[in-house]
Amino acid sequence: MSVPSKALFSSASAASLQRPPVQHARLSSNFFKYARLFTTASGLAVTCYTLGSLYPPDVATLISPRTAPPPPHPDDPSAIAYVAELEDSLHNLPLLNAHRVQDDADQWYETRPYLNIPEERRVNSLTAGALKGPGKLALPPLVRSRYDHTESWIFLHVGRGLCGHEGVVHGGLLATLLDESLARTALLNLPDKVGVTANLTLNYRAPTRADQFIVIKTRLQDVNGRKVRVTGTIEDMQGVVLVEASALFVQPRYAKLLNSNHIKRMIGAPESQQESLASGNTEPVSATLRCGAHAMNETRT
Repeated sequence: MSVPSKALFSSASAASLQRPPVQHARLSSNFFKYARLFTTASGLAVTCYTLGSLYPPDVATLISPRTAPPPPHPDDPSAIAYVAELEDSLHNLPLLNAHRVQDDADQWYETRPYLNIPEERRVNSLTAGALKGPGKLALPPLVRSRYDHTESWIFLHVGRGLCGHEGVVHGGLLATLLDESLARTALLNLPDKVGVTANLTLNYRAPTRADQFIVIKTRLQDVNGRKVRVTGTIEDMQGVVLVEASALFVQPRYAKLLNSNHIKRMIGAPESQQESLASGNTEPVSATLRCGAHAMNETRT
């Protein structure tokens, strides 16, 4: 009986002596396994971070926007070059050029109303004066309007100096731009070309990114004596609706005392509708911006 007991003891001892190498091999295997997982995860994280930094998604730029440098002084050489480049980009916008050659193009005219504002009045204007310049409203808006004043498309560039949240144009500024754009259509349809905003309703559909061209589209809805209703939208160059608006404009009773012809020149209306339609002139009238760039004052198509 003692022999088997001894043999059993010897077998157990041998097994216990062989266990540590197996456990050591398992530990080594687990170590390399987790090391590979850590290396893979680290590499993936670095890759995602790099791609995200170079090509940040829209949501990321809203949550953690990049700080932009301040707008340069209008007389700085870089500002002059910047405005000239923007003016060139404006006239090469595919949406604008497509609109210029559409089937009913002869029913539209082009104008740059801000260029008609006298300097002594421009300096006290919010959009034509205080907000004018590189990084803000660098270019005077380019307006394409129907001769019957029922519809208009207004192209303009909004810079990084017009933001509320970093990188997103302030909603109050968009309301101002819509108010002025809708008002232009309304004034041209009022008896004495004078009116005030009685009501303005806005619906913000999407953030308006700064440093891009936008188009404001207005459409006449109703004319009832001294009251005019106009609707409009702000869209990007891809046709995404950013803001919707509707407004009621009313002509005050003192309007007959004002010079309506002067107001029509200020908002860029044709001097004579019949003369404009018969003109056939497609050459732009050149004007010089404050920064030295050239802008087209009016083009009849």
